[in-house]
Amino acid sequence: MNIEVRYLSKSGNTKKVAEAIAKALNVTAKPITEAVPAGTDVLFLGGALYGFGIDEELKTFINNLDGGIKNAAVFSTTAVVKSAYPQIKPLLVGKGITVLSAEFHCRGEFKFMHKGKPNAGDLADAGKFALEVTASLGGR
Repeated sequence: MNIEVRYLSKSGNTKKVAEAIAKALNVTAKPITEAVPAGTDVLFLGGALYGFGIDEELKTFINNLDGGIKNAAVFSTTAVVKSAYPQIKPLLVGKGITVLSAEFHCRGEFKFMHKGKPNAGDLADAGKFALEVTASLGGR
């Protein structure tokens, strides 16, 4: 199974989650500046909400995805809103990518809120999420 992990992280919270997912799957997490190869069975895509919306850079990345990605699993970190999934999913669907209903979200530290998040438990849960997703697709 060809698995890729991409993320956009301004504060480092989403990067931590991306790295936990990648570690569980024995792959490398890469920023969205790195292209996703054709033939990817599942793309784990992570972002956060900035001012209650996803970053324009993440929107551009999704809009520039060339075909060849079968499935996407969304993960996110936010300080206030519950999840970035509702904003990321329609963009991926618009590119013809099947977006899995399973998502991972945890709080991220922002200024005085959610100190220490994501924590070790959150990162362990992110790894479990990745393994469950790939198992559900018949992989690893």
